[in-house]
Amino acid sequence: MNYNKSFNFLKNLPLKLNSFYKKKSNSGIKVNNKSKSKKDFDPVTNFDKAFEKYIRSLINKKFPKDAIIGEEFSDKFSDNNYKWSVDPIDGTRAFVIGAPTWSNLISLSFEEKSLIGLANFPELSKFYINDKKKSYLFNSNKKNVLKSSNNNNLKTIKIIGNFHGTLSYEKQRKVIKKFGWSFRLAGFDALNYCLLAEGKVDAVIEANLKPYDILPLIPIIKNAGAIVTNWKNEPAENGGNILATSNKTLHNKILKLLKPFTKK
Repeated sequence: MNYNKSFNFLKNLPLKLNSFYKKKSNSGIKVNNKSKSKKDFDPVTNFDKAFEKYIRSLINKKFPKDAIIGEEFSDKFSDNNYKWSVDPIDGTRAFVIGAPTWSNLISLSFEEKSLIGLANFPELSKFYINDKKKSYLFNSNKKNVLKSSNNNNLKTIKIIGNFHGTLSYEKQRKVIKKFGWSFRLAGFDALNYCLLAEGKVDAVIEANLKPYDILPLIPIIKNAGAIVTNWKNEPAENGGNILATSNKTLHNKILKLLKPFTKK
C-alpha cells in the first residue's frame, strides 16, 4: 500500500465533493423511505445516491483493486484486504431539513482496521482527516492539529450522543440519569465525534451505528489522543453501541457505568 497516495486522495477529496455538491444543489431533493417497516422512517435522497456513485467512481479509478462498502449500494469485494467505506451523507435527516451538520464520510481500512478517515462538511466549509500520527481540522485553508481533552471528572465532563431510536425510552432515561446534567442528546451525527477530537466535548455515547457510520471517524478520534470502542470495550470497527472518550481514564469510568446496559 502507498500510504501517501491514499492520504493525498482523501485530503484532496473535499474540494471535489464540495464542487460536485454545488453543481447538483440546484436540483430538488427527492426523499424516499428505505425502511422495510412501515412504522419506521429511514430517509434516503437522490443526493445520497449521487454522492455515493461519484465517490465510488473516484475510488475505483484510483484504487481499482480495493474493496468498497457503502450505505446505498452493494459491496464490492476484493482479495487484497484493503477496503474503502463510504457514507455519502451522514446525517440525511439533517440534510433534508437544511441543517448544515451533515457530512461525507470516507475511510480506508486494512485487514478490518481503519487506517485513514475523512469527515467532510460541505455546508460548514471544513473537513477532518488523520495521517499516521495526528488528526487535523482544515477550516478556510487553515490547518489545526486536533487534541482531545484530559478531563476525566464525571462531575464536570461534557457528554453528547444519540440513541437513534434503538434503546427503549426506559433504557435511554436510565443511561442519561447515570450522567445527570452532563449528558445532552445531540443529533450532530459525525460532528459529535469531531467535536470530541477537537477537545470541545469529553465523551460521545451512541447506539446502533453501522460500520460506515464509525469507520472513518475511528482513526481521527484515536490520532487526536481519544479512545473509541463499543460499550463492551471491543473494537468499534463493526459499529453497534459506541463509546468515544477523550482519554483512557474517563473511558474506563464510563464503561463501568454502561456495563448494566450491555446485558441482554
